[in-house]
Amino acid sequence: MTKISLFLPIILSLFLLGCNSQPTPSSHYYMLNQQQESDGVYGVSPIKDIQLNLPEYLKQPNLVLQLSEHELSYAYYHTWAESLDDAVIKSLHQDLRAMLKSQSKKTEKTNQARVNLIINIDHFYATFNSDVILAGNYTIVNSQQTKALSPEYNFTFKANIEADGYPHSVAKMRGLVKELAQDILIHYQALNTP
Repeated sequence: MTKISLFLPIILSLFLLGCNSQPTPSSHYYMLNQQQESDGVYGVSPIKDIQLNLPEYLKQPNLVLQLSEHELSYAYYHTWAESLDDAVIKSLHQDLRAMLKSQSKKTEKTNQARVNLIINIDHFYATFNSDVILAGNYTIVNSQQTKALSPEYNFTFKANIEADGYPHSVAKMRGLVKELAQDILIHYQALNTP
């Protein structure tokens, strides 16, 4: 009887601890580039190759949140489904192809040389001000990457977050990548305008 009375409190406390534990939060994965959107968007991107440079804090899979002016935090259960650099590059190529396809229906098609692009992203996250931001710079270079064809263009794109939740923020971030593609296309086409 004494052995049972010694083990009974231990067994009961383990049982109560097991019942009291919080469920493990489920992980959520986000795609920046939706494959369905690319259906029917064929053609060649004016950019042959994109070299994308990310700061160290964006090279990990978790979404980043700006908590204050100088503080960033990772959303541990909200991650990118693929590496952010791959997702941004795929999205840019998709947007550029779609924009060129849309323009070619309206105007005469011109044969512009394909170029390469070097992009440095400094900021790409949701902010404490209920915005998402994409900022950095890019340079258009020749396809051999031996000569800069443009100056270094700085960019900062922002969008207001109108709803709660990461899915809405990611959709807004995708919109910022599209704005960047539009900016790149404008500068690319200006290179080939007499």
